Amino acid sequence: MTSEIAVMNQRAVALAADSAVTLIDGGTVVVRNDQRKLYNLVDGAPIGVMFFGVADMMGHPWEHLIEHFQKKGKSGALPHVRDYAAKFGGMLDNLEEFFPRERQKDDYKRLLASVFRYVFHLAQYLRESGGNQRSDVSDTTILEEAIEHVWKTYQIREDGSQRRDLSCFPPGFGAAVARNYAEVINELISYGFSPFNLDKVALQHLRDIAIFCVVKDLFLEDVTGLVFAGFGTEERYPVVVTYFISAIVGGIVKRAEASVDAIDSEVRSKIRVFADSEVTNAFIRGIDFNLERRFYSAAQMMMYGLVDHIVGSFTGVDATKRESVRGQFRDQVLPQYFNAFRNMIGDYQQQTYINPVLRVLEIAARPELAETARELVALNVFKKRIMAQRQTVGGAIDVAVISREAGFQWWTKQSGG
Repeated sequence: MTSEIAVMNQRAVALAADSAVTLIDGGTVVVRNDQRKLYNLVDGAPIGVMFFGVADMMGHPWEHLIEHFQKKGKSGALPHVRDYAAKFGGMLDNLEEFFPRERQKDDYKRLLASVFRYVFHLAQYLRESGGNQRSDVSDTTILEEAIEHVWKTYQIREDGSQRRDLSCFPPGFGAAVARNYAEVINELISYGFSPFNLDKVALQHLRDIAIFCVVKDLFLEDVTGLVFAGFGTEERYPVVVTYFISAIVGGIVKRAEASVDAIDSEVRSKIRVFADSEVTNAFIRGIDFNLERRFYSAAQMMMYGLVDHIVGSFTGVDATKRESVRGQFRDQVLPQYFNAFRNMIGDYQQQTYINPVLRVLEIAARPELAETARELVALNVFKKRIMAQRQTVGGAIDVAVISREAGFQWWTKQSGG
């Protein structure tokens, strides 16, 4: 794990990253505190890059791939930060010097195995969250529900819109995956799911998921996050672009732009938090992220439970009428009240916690941006240490400040990097 922060205003963007990296070898977990994750992407250009999540691509550390881009990319100055991100991702395609074709089947296998683990974790969550009401439901039924949910999620977004295919792959690439990796797909399905005697629909959905996990714009697998930050030649204010990258399939790296944060005449300051930075989130938002999610989940469950209890108490009312009223409240009334409640809390957080910080950052000079970024990462390091947790965030904190006039400048840098 790692903790990384981007703090930006109209003058500059400051990047900060810890130096902890978690290595897993079989059942052994080792944490090292000497990994540099922040780099000047192009010498002489105001552009930096950080990585978080998986620390390598098919066994090659990201610092080696960044170095290869610096030596071979011949990018020079580009108009936009997005152009740097796209060029870096494109450099990885068909890069057989690092990613030989004969090893790419193993990378697809790792990708699919990671998604299947997600399916099992979801099934476990469905089992645990169901309580006594679902204690008699079989493991097979629960697992089929999890498969169905993931299958739908790969196709439909939460807002009901169709999930698009990734633009990094050519049209019809899914058919090539199904054809070229059929043996791997069948092997993993048999290995993971054969004990559960799934029905034909669930098995077909697993085969579909084996294709969707490559071509669809959704990353349920283990990923690397790449953060590109700074200025293109046509950008007056700083921009931060985040990419997700996971596996190499058929010579092409699965990747997608995850977010873009830009400063302009209206948005004059911003803080972007990456990876294991829950203390930073709590500081900025006034509440721990996991506590907030648990709070809203519990409140929603209690509201639905209250409706069920009240409607169920009208025993003298026709059952069809009761179910009609229950459905109306669950599908229409409660979502409106719940969203209004969340908006009220969100407005309070914005006015009380977030806006005061952003107003100060609007007028911050480069040194203040750098120190803010460093201290926000240090908060996460402190939590891991004081709570005697495995220090998956720790070590030296690298900080760089990027501006149009001064370019990429190190504020603090661990020795030897």
